[in-house]
Amino acid sequence: ISHDKSISYIKVSILNNDATPVFPVQLFYPETNEYYLKTALIFDNLLTESGHYTIQVKAESGGEVTNEWARINYTSAPKVLEYVVVVTKGASNSFHVFDVGDDNLVLERFSFSGDYAGSAISSRDQLFFTMGSVFNDLLAWELSTNKLRWSVPAVVNPPIPYFTGIYSDDNEVFVSTREAFIYGYDETGLNTFRSEKFTNGIFTSFIRHKNWLTAIFKPYNSPLKELVVLNYPGGTVFQSLQFDGEVAAIADYGNLGLLVFINKDSDAVVYHYQFDSNTLVKLKEFPQGIIYSLYMSDFQNAYIAFADGVYWYRPETGSAVKIIPVQDVSDIAYDSVSEMLFVSHFNKLDVYRMPSAQLVETSTFTDDILDIHLHYNK
Repeated sequence: ISHDKSISYIKVSILNNDATPVFPVQLFYPETNEYYLKTALIFDNLLTESGHYTIQVKAESGGEVTNEWARINYTSAPKVLEYVVVVTKGASNSFHVFDVGDDNLVLERFSFSGDYAGSAISSRDQLFFTMGSVFNDLLAWELSTNKLRWSVPAVVNPPIPYFTGIYSDDNEVFVSTREAFIYGYDETGLNTFRSEKFTNGIFTSFIRHKNWLTAIFKPYNSPLKELVVLNYPGGTVFQSLQFDGEVAAIADYGNLGLLVFINKDSDAVVYHYQFDSNTLVKLKEFPQGIIYSLYMSDFQNAYIAFADGVYWYRPETGSAVKIIPVQDVSDIAYDSVSEMLFVSHFNKLDVYRMPSAQLVETSTFTDDILDIHLHYNK
């Protein structure tokens, strides 16, 4: 790079389609008429999406600015499962967090004591969240170091639980409290969301979908529950409806809306919730009984644990086929990339290859398993 006047600075940037830098800008201050620029541009962020990017080289000399651009195409690293996070309950109110790699090697990451009401994971931010009930706080654990990054204190008032639900959409973690608020937090612990206040009840489960956070409200003085659609990030009520039964799970159904799985007295039903009409449309009854655990990572397949085993449910066809006869299932997870199904029961974690449901391996723990989560590279 040369000019008849001294070059004040040279700026090298990688820009997205909005002309926004996606990596730290590189700056050079030659203070000479001629400068040989040699640098490396490294795409080292796994979260960078595939697509077209522009390399911009900008130089300023004597008040005159010159730009050069080069168009590049980038293909990001594929999303792959790294390990399974397992939570177990030990003696004397102790809880242990392990990971199980693809070599079936079990490693304990950390442990804590007190009480436990649920957990969530963010592969994007490399965080694992544990939530207490009456005494323990919401804790955000750094998976790269196994150390606590931040926490949200519980307001202790025994024997009434403070935290009543937890969920992560991989960008934020959401928790509900006994004051009937839902709070959202980013990876730094900054409060990013608060729902409109409700009274005489608690929120028990929720899910992000488009510009809404859909939550289940359980009143203290009514047999009917309420499905509440909250505007995101405003937190105000967009619409709601009442229904009968206990929600076992809510799953994203893409552009069609949500699937709401509801336990009745002796069986279960799945409904299609449509945002446009604010209605629940029955899709299928499950005479197998109530749902104990459910995992649905895409719009075509759900894996459901009933008392007599694990079933493979496909909403598009309405079929529900028993694939694994194991009983007393505590949790289920499915990785659609490797097509592996993870099933925990008592102190065992079984791994099955789908769609054949062939048992591949089993990991055995000292204590019973409470929850399992899938951790990805991004």
